[in-house]
Amino acid sequence: MRASSALLLTVTLVLLGGCRWMNDDKGIFVNKTDDYIDVQENEPLVIPEGLDTDRVQDPFPVPSITSRLRPEYYPSSPPRPNAIYGSDTRDEVRIQRLGQRLWLVVPEPPTTVWPKVRQFLAENGVALEWEAPNRGRMDTAWLEITDEAYRDVVRQTVRDGKAEADLEGGRDRLRLRIEPGLRERATEVHVRHENDGFAPPGPEELVDLRGTPSHLGNVEQELLNELGAYIAARVAEQTVSMVALDIGSGVKSYLDIDGGGDPVLRLRLDRERAWATVGQSLNRADIDVADADEATGVYRITVPEDLDMEAEERGFFRRLFSFGGRDTRDLQLRLTPADNGDFLLTALADDGSAIDREFGQQVLVLIREYAS
Repeated sequence: MRASSALLLTVTLVLLGGCRWMNDDKGIFVNKTDDYIDVQENEPLVIPEGLDTDRVQDPFPVPSITSRLRPEYYPSSPPRPNAIYGSDTRDEVRIQRLGQRLWLVVPEPPTTVWPKVRQFLAENGVALEWEAPNRGRMDTAWLEITDEAYRDVVRQTVRDGKAEADLEGGRDRLRLRIEPGLRERATEVHVRHENDGFAPPGPEELVDLRGTPSHLGNVEQELLNELGAYIAARVAEQTVSMVALDIGSGVKSYLDIDGGGDPVLRLRLDRERAWATVGQSLNRADIDVADADEATGVYRITVPEDLDMEAEERGFFRRLFSFGGRDTRDLQLRLTPADNGDFLLTALADDGSAIDREFGQQVLVLIREYAS
């Protein structure tokens, strides 16, 4: 009797150990429920020397996907996707203004905007003197503009702008920069008008045209209007420029983590635009702002506790009932400079202490989705 009991106990222990072995990562039946935590991206392919790298391109590039931060906080189940927010102007081609700075926002990736800008210039008979697709830059040839009437909108716009500014003589050209926007699959187009009768541009202006004013601001604004109307009329066309793939590789805003493991929204903007971008995003998202102190870089806001439901209830009922009857939380958004020149936006409690990381990330996602 004792021998049979001992045998039964031994068989039971073996079976229990076998079940664990068969359901382990190294057993017969591999458990893959938490494998996504340790997944690693493979190294990019290296093209051997001697091959024409300009002609070796991926014919089916995989679009970038916003990474989900800190998956290690969800070992038992994958985290839910970020809430999807939207606004009435999300799919519109429009001009943005910050002080004297203007730029065009297009709800398309740079790889489709680049060929449309080139086609706009070509249809108006404006040749390109220099272009660098990997940097999103193109310069037109110098144009001789006289008092005659022109059939193309580029020369006619420059002619009218010079007449309005009482500027005579000199040659004119356009310098354009095409770069990713603040949101996924969005593009910014910056245009600068130059007349060689003015002082020649410095070396920094050859690289970055975003903060450099045009010699004639009225020409810049009118050309952005014309270019925006041209792209909006052909928004269904999705020609992709392979040479402009490098433009879309960079982003102006993305979720990151700081040294302490807390989420931050990294903004690759100058301070003036970073501050204005956060304020504009809060306004578009209908977030109540109690105070905005630009000197310290702090916004004090009130948000609902259930931001995921907030994303679903936008629109008429959201505007009608606001936050009535719902739990809210007072927060502060703090904008601080990073060592590399970027700016970091952090969501904190009203007293400046840390908040739940998941909730903080939801707030930053909302800010990013309403930015432009």
